[in-house]
Amino acid sequence: MDFKDPKNQILILVVFGFIVLIYLWHTKFYTPYDQQLTVDKATYSKLREELHAVKQEAASLDALQEEVAMQNARFENVKLWLPEKKQDEAFLAQLHIAAQQTNSTIIGITPQAPMPKEFYSANDYIVEAEATYHGLGNLFAKVVNFPFIVRISDIELKSKEGMSELMAVSAQKRENLTVSATFKLTTFNSGNAIQGGQTQ
Repeated sequence: MDFKDPKNQILILVVFGFIVLIYLWHTKFYTPYDQQLTVDKATYSKLREELHAVKQEAASLDALQEEVAMQNARFENVKLWLPEKKQDEAFLAQLHIAAQQTNSTIIGITPQAPMPKEFYSANDYIVEAEATYHGLGNLFAKVVNFPFIVRISDIELKSKEGMSELMAVSAQKRENLTVSATFKLTTFNSGNAIQGGQTQ
């Protein structure tokens, strides 16, 4: 090739200019856009992963909210049976009504100091009552059907005839014999409970 030929020189200049343009396009436009595209792809991939994680958390949150709603409903039902505060008046009124309905006589009621537990307080009452054997059973049945939780324990029975004689007579005669009973009634409330070693 004759480099002195003007035609060849023009051709060489055109090719050289074309190469320079390609180089400039590659360095100034293609490379930055390619790098930006790589960054955008990485960002998109990261956002998709984060979106997937958020969707999973949202599903977990929905399940958790549903569980909380169910537990709150159960708690509201339990609150009907476990009042927040100790209710001496309601308890005594219910007990005396039960005694009247069963022809029983409440001789004495001795409240004991409340016993705070982890999630509730237990309130004990030592009760002395007098009734027929059958009436006493009816009294206990009324007590356990109070509109709040009541536990009966530590029952001691006494009879003028003596307990061995009382058990020896027939069930029909036993129903009409008078017995004295001492027992503990325990009510419960959710307030004043100890949680984590401290009184609420």
